[in-house]
Amino acid sequence: MVLFRMLTHVFPAVKRRLGQYRRFLQETGGPLARQGLDSIRDKEFHCLGGGVYALLAPQKLRRHVLDFIIAFQTISDYLDNLCDRFGVQEEPVFRQLHTAMLDSLEPEATEHSDYYCLFPSQDDGGYLALLVDQCREALAALPHHPRCKEYMLRFTQLYIDLQSYKHMERRAGEEKLAAMHAINSSAAPDLYWWEYAAACGSTLGIFALAAGQSPSQTWAAYMPWVDGLHIMLDYFIDQDEDLQHGDMNLVAYYSPHKQVERILWFYQRARKAVQPLAKAKFHTLVAHGLLALYLSDAKACSPGLARFSRQILAGAGLRTCVLARMAKVLRRRGII
Repeated sequence: MVLFRMLTHVFPAVKRRLGQYRRFLQETGGPLARQGLDSIRDKEFHCLGGGVYALLAPQKLRRHVLDFIIAFQTISDYLDNLCDRFGVQEEPVFRQLHTAMLDSLEPEATEHSDYYCLFPSQDDGGYLALLVDQCREALAALPHHPRCKEYMLRFTQLYIDLQSYKHMERRAGEEKLAAMHAINSSAAPDLYWWEYAAACGSTLGIFALAAGQSPSQTWAAYMPWVDGLHIMLDYFIDQDEDLQHGDMNLVAYYSPHKQVERILWFYQRARKAVQPLAKAKFHTLVAHGLLALYLSDAKACSPGLARFSRQILAGAGLRTCVLARMAKVLRRRGII
């Protein structure tokens, strides 16, 4: 039922909204608009996958939850492109850009921070402010947002920390991320620093809260387990691309065989961690679906990764393998 609703309701709505953003950027023009268009083209599946969380919400609230997810994830993907592609390495620049994410969680606010005041390019035609306002409008319609807001901000602040550090000069960024892990090591004692950093880079916990899930239980399940699994898979398939661009990759710090071992370990821990949650079956499906979505990507089937992708799927079991085959069919048909 979840998969059917994703295909018939969530995916078409996501594509329509992203089409609106695409037309806005095409009319705006300029280097920032080009980065916005690139992020939509290359990372559409982030919104498609994240949109499933709207199905956790009561029927009458789903449209608002989905509106928030699409706008917030688009901010995330757009800012990631800006941090990667403009040759900037200063932490204050990245933090100032990402105040957009904090602003987006304040539905009562009407003002915008000067997001680009430290950035080399500044004219986006109002694109980032538009996305922030759409997040605010959606959250204002969600009666559970006040009780979830604190934890949404906690997830978001960790995300901003990761983005601010990983785009710095490599050695300085590594030191900052390792120090961040050391401060929080009691909450994640079995993790390498780069695994903790990866867990900070996901928006999925935020989306679960936007749908009204229990704040404390969602935090315990998603940070670091579901969020860590998500971003480790993202880095796993991006290794060649990141090497080409000289970008930090948080899975490339250990050998390919160790990558398989640790991704499967996160998968098992994530499945266990979500069991106390309401609608635990949904969250378990997310864990299966993350492996299926990422390992069905063409990048996961590249000569350097194909064997290890098969090993991860085999280790995850039959259900995940079936979902991965379905995802490949959907990719061939251009649905995802």
